[in-house]
Amino acid sequence: MIHSPAPYPMRSSGATALKGDVSVPGDKSISHRALMLSSQVIGTTQINGLLEGEDVLNTAKALTALGVQLTRLSKQCWEVHGVGIGGLRESDHVLDLGNSGTSTRLLMGLVSPYPFTTFFTGDDSLRTRPMARVITPLTMMGARIVARGGNKLPLAVTGSADMLPIRYSLPVASAQVKSAVLLAALNTPATTTITEPQPTRDHTENMLRYFGFKLHSEKAEDGSVSVAIMGQQKIRPADHEIYVPGDPSSAAFLVVAALICRNSSIYIRNVCVNPLRAGLFKTLKEMGASIELRNERSIAGEDVADLVVSSSRLKAITVPAERAPSMIDEYPILAVAAAFAEGETVMHGLSELRVKESDRLSAIIESLEACGVTARAEGDTLYVTGCAEQPKGGVTIHTRYDHRIAMAFMVMGMATAQPVTVDDATAIQTSFPDFANLMNSIGADMVAVGATHVAATTHAPITIAIDGPAASGKGTLARRLAEYFDLEYLDTGSLYRAVGMKVVYAGKDPQDKSAALEAAKNIDAEDLANPRLRQERIGQAASVVSAFPEVREALLEFQRQFAASGKGAVLDGRDIGTVVCPDADFKFFVTATLYARAKRRHRELQGQGIEVVFESVLEDLRERDARDEKRSVAPLKPADDAIIIDSSAIDANNVFEKVSQIVLKKYPALAA
Repeated sequence: MIHSPAPYPMRSSGATALKGDVSVPGDKSISHRALMLSSQVIGTTQINGLLEGEDVLNTAKALTALGVQLTRLSKQCWEVHGVGIGGLRESDHVLDLGNSGTSTRLLMGLVSPYPFTTFFTGDDSLRTRPMARVITPLTMMGARIVARGGNKLPLAVTGSADMLPIRYSLPVASAQVKSAVLLAALNTPATTTITEPQPTRDHTENMLRYFGFKLHSEKAEDGSVSVAIMGQQKIRPADHEIYVPGDPSSAAFLVVAALICRNSSIYIRNVCVNPLRAGLFKTLKEMGASIELRNERSIAGEDVADLVVSSSRLKAITVPAERAPSMIDEYPILAVAAAFAEGETVMHGLSELRVKESDRLSAIIESLEACGVTARAEGDTLYVTGCAEQPKGGVTIHTRYDHRIAMAFMVMGMATAQPVTVDDATAIQTSFPDFANLMNSIGADMVAVGATHVAATTHAPITIAIDGPAASGKGTLARRLAEYFDLEYLDTGSLYRAVGMKVVYAGKDPQDKSAALEAAKNIDAEDLANPRLRQERIGQAASVVSAFPEVREALLEFQRQFAASGKGAVLDGRDIGTVVCPDADFKFFVTATLYARAKRRHRELQGQGIEVVFESVLEDLRERDARDEKRSVAPLKPADDAIIIDSSAIDANNVFEKVSQIVLKKYPALAA
């Protein structure tokens, strides 16, 4: 994964009277753990409300590479087919975790008890972040880890089948390190005990108990907490269902926005209020914030509530160091709240902020001072003096590709005298993909720099045509673009697959033109949702029937009507830009070398539990390419004005980022 190839600045202007009844994305920490722990129990787990930000999607991608079958059933609803303790397999490629430190550290623990080597890397930001704290205990347990200088990524974890249980005291409270050791301990004999100097978020422990694992937690008089777990427990196979509550770290931005913008009152539903995550809400209440918890309940071991937040006059307080673990991700937005409070707010115990996505402590101070707010650090303590008058704003904030810095100062721009611009909002996709849209829905004014104040939904519908050979990644790209830009999506290849399926399951030969034409005339929505469409023999039949001009003509009008209807559309196939939508706003041709595509398809089939020889996949794609390129009607080729994207050496995230930036450059209002 790469940083945004073209930084995407956004401007936030003054707002008052925020109103709305909203929900925030699923909790990122719980989403990561739901995917990983679901993989460790035999059975099927349905996860509802999963955060579909880039960090969590990178966890899903890594688990797939490790042999876990994951299926996206619908938006924010995923199904995981668990492989059980000891069931992972060696990945045949490097795990690229993008910007996600949580994914990296927890997965390092998960793969440590396996006698194979797993390679980890990430984007520029992640490769600067130290991994020593997780390397130390995993090495003590028996894993061999080779890292770049400074214990940074890229690194390789060579696990061991003879891992040793340990008693380990964390030198610094860290939920990620604790969780990494617990995940390693799942497949390690006897009892492993982890002691943390202060309590940190306990989502891993809560979810382990939900899945039936036994563990023991004990708090000592000095405030430290020990967690002990017996490894290699036998968990009875069962199906599960998990509901991921709203992320309190995401809700924090809406909460502070409502507090500092006059005449505001908002209702935020289904927020995780786990006491070990709710430090910000407690702190803001001490500062005089009007935050009311309603409808409090427990879901899968997590405390959940609705929040009612109203504009408030804030006063400065001192935040104790022991509270830091319960709100470590919220200090950027707390610092913004402090800028509007009366007096000097003091925040102790912030050393962890030096090793986040950026040096957040420095980023907070630099950004506050740019906005006209007095701020300084002494050691690991941050001091912020609230402005007697409205902070001036009128600046561009250097985000350092840090999503929380970007969102915090876009919130600040809602209440400063002049707008605040962030130099790159791209990183927000890692945790809060719909941030600007949601904030604008309650009364904010956040737009891409250079964009007019026109909402994306009022923009003339656009059509995106994506073509390419089999296994080039065009389908993955099309689905992500459709969801990101809120467009309708049609996999036109599924139409031909549906024709091929109907012919094959009627016991007829795909070469039978009349049978294929009859099938094409009777396609319905149920056919397009049939799981048989993904079978390899159906794909082969689709390539045959798609060569018949009569079949293509029968399906052509259906595709054109789809493209012309509603709010815009993304269509992918092999002749979208050349035949189906020659006047599309964007035409992309996604390709890759035959060998790269064969490897991709082979991994996909293996991930579905289908045993197939690589050479046969390679030969099948070679034959399919020949048929597609030589057919007399609409042969596979790029449209004359198509943008060629070669995905041979880059992953799906790189392709998506490159294409989405091209679209946004022409239509920046789509991001508003």
